[in-house]
Amino acid sequence: METDYEIAVNDSFQIELDSNPTTGFAWKWTNKESVSIVDSTGTEYIPDAPSLTGSGGKEIWKFTGMKSGTDTIKMEYCRPWDPASAVNTKNITVEVR
Repeated sequence: METDYEIAVNDSFQIELDSNPTTGFAWKWTNKESVSIVDSTGTEYIPDAPSLTGSGGKEIWKFTGMKSGTDTIKMEYCRPWDPASAVNTKNITVEVR
């Protein structure tokens, strides 16, 4: 299995995902309940062009290693109120040492 991130327990990493919240879409961590080796410590949105209403940007997800192991974080770009609205998915494999 190819690993996207290798970190130690208590170390942090972040993933940057293309996003545009003005469309009603946002990234959602879909398998959070089954992943115990990392936890999300926050999210942040950074627009590409802050002065341009409706411009896209990056959604930044920050994670911290909780215990040793390897797992996959599954992310889905969707409208939170519509479970069938996913237009993109990402799988991020993490190894915590």
